[in-house]
Amino acid sequence: MSSEVVELFDRVADRYDEVLPFFAAFGRLCVDRLPAPGPGDRLLDVGAGRGAIAVGARARGFTVTATDASPGMVRRLKQEHPDLDARVMDAGKLDFEDDTFDVATAGFVMHLLDDPPAGVREVKRVLKPGGLFAFTGPGRVPDGFEFADGADALFAEFAQYLPPRGGMGEPFEEMDELAAAGFTGIDETDLRIELAVPDAETFWQWLQTHGTRKFVDDLPAERRAEFRARLIADLEAREHIVLRKYAWLYRGWA
Repeated sequence: MSSEVVELFDRVADRYDEVLPFFAAFGRLCVDRLPAPGPGDRLLDVGAGRGAIAVGARARGFTVTATDASPGMVRRLKQEHPDLDARVMDAGKLDFEDDTFDVATAGFVMHLLDDPPAGVREVKRVLKPGGLFAFTGPGRVPDGFEFADGADALFAEFAQYLPPRGGMGEPFEEMDELAAAGFTGIDETDLRIELAVPDAETFWQWLQTHGTRKFVDDLPAERRAEFRARLIADLEAREHIVLRKYAWLYRGWA
């Protein structure tokens, strides 16, 4: 993960997932779809953030190791869960022996790596034979899904104003890369959440507290102001403001 991305997450660590519990909601959905752990089963959570997956997985009975490239995120995770094994670590260079973990998870992080396929291969390396890798990320809009705000359309429109390599994320073919790394039994499932938002400013503040902020920050100043004004106008014109989002859960067995 680039130093620029790590620095951004250090900056937002104090407010990450506090304005709206976006990652916590998706984390619960991911944990619910993990198999029941056997005695002593070890789980590695890559890009753990505030522990949206790690904390829930530990509650289910896994022995959890959480990693994140952001020292600020790991510091906060340790403050909130001092008995959780949390370490600063690059997802592309995992400091573990081969065949260490029974399950690996990653919530909204694989597409943020400089080389996502290499990250998938690293996870495969540290999983035991037959171990599960389950991770969430963005992808195509699921059938029947409808956005409850105009933010995604604005992101698509304003992407043309980003500088080269502006924004955050490296799209990759998740299913293909899992297969290329040697995973089997690969599947995908769309997950959906809906959160009530009290007002337009809260929605805007939510955008400032996670990786999406880099997209906004990388816009030229005049375009950034236009983006904000148009988003606020869209939200204020709605009778109710709802954050309706989807993610894809990808799974493969080592």
